[in-house]
Amino acid sequence: MSNNRVVVITGASSGIGEASARLLAQNGFQLFGGVRNPQRANAIPGVRYGTVDVTDDASVSNFVEWVLSEAGKIDILINNAGVSLVCPVENTSPSEAQRYSMPTFSGLCA
Repeated sequence: MSNNRVVVITGASSGIGEASARLLAQNGFQLFGGVRNPQRANAIPGVRYGTVDVTDDASVSNFVEWVLSEAGKIDILINNAGVSLVCPVENTSPSEAQRYSMPTFSGLCA
């Protein structure tokens, strides 16, 4: 069914990411789960976990290099990792907003 497709899911240790990893692995996809702490992730048959912090460019590069060294390709990326700040937005400090915001890509944002 999967035709040996390689799938990477960030935030694969819980919630939607974990459920997606479980479903895709059960359907024959080759799964790599990106998590902050692989030792804390629930083991899912067919899912290989690697360490990634999506707020750290070096961590992302190392994770991608690992997946490519193991699988040779990435066919599908499910970018699911996220963080939550539990407070009113007006109480969010500039440093918190900077840490948890999406990066600005040169040329794409005015």
